[in-house]
Amino acid sequence: MATYDITTDALVIRAVEQGEHDRLLTLLCPKEGRITVIAKGARSLRNKLMSPCRAFVWGNFELHYKGDMAWVRDASVIKTFPALEKDIELIYLAQYISDVSCELSGQGEPAGELLPLVLNTFHALCSDKYDRALVKAAFELRAAAISGYLPELGECIRCEKQDSLAFYLDVMGGGIVCSECIASSPELPEAEIPVDSFGMRSIILPISPTVLAAMRYVVSAPLKRLLSFGISSEVDKKTFCRAAETYVLNHLERGFASLRLYHELSE
Repeated sequence: MATYDITTDALVIRAVEQGEHDRLLTLLCPKEGRITVIAKGARSLRNKLMSPCRAFVWGNFELHYKGDMAWVRDASVIKTFPALEKDIELIYLAQYISDVSCELSGQGEPAGELLPLVLNTFHALCSDKYDRALVKAAFELRAAAISGYLPELGECIRCEKQDSLAFYLDVMGGGIVCSECIASSPELPEAEIPVDSFGMRSIILPISPTVLAAMRYVVSAPLKRLLSFGISSEVDKKTFCRAAETYVLNHLERGFASLRLYHELSE
């Protein structure tokens, strides 16, 4: 059985207790993508692995592989996000972001833009500068876009019209639909979509010009400028956040317990 060691920077996106003293970690790495490793003794107060082997820690990890299994041989902290450990609402929101990242990343596949997106999102959540709901929505749209679920926001996906009195987001169709196509279709915009109800069906959400402009910005802006947009209207903000969440959940075809718990606390 082949054995080898690697050293990599990584973000701990999941930490699960195992046995009395150990943790099972899911790491998101630049080159290796998503990997699962065992941190022996990481729950012991005197163990040097306790600090870096926690959820939401960005660290450097020395890993020992034996066959398909990997153990943390050594680790050190590069950056922590203290607010994500103290605020229960933020804990669930950060875990939801990590859960989505876990779904969108692949084992042995470079994390690409997804890893810096998660790190930037965690940094924004720890700052008082940004609205949490908008940070969450921006993450959802950008994560979907960089993972191959990019919605067509430039023109109507049915008639290719770029200008319209109004646009709608066709969630399952993967883009916007103009008001003229909606008027000639038997489909009607749906008012409420249960977050745990998925499948190939019509989900048509009305979006204002402000919301459409924000969506276009988020999927194409430089990552460092991702949150350099604003939505002043509370109605537009709720529409933007609902559209982003509905889009990513339905394309992943699943819900998340972390998201449900976050909503229970934030609403």
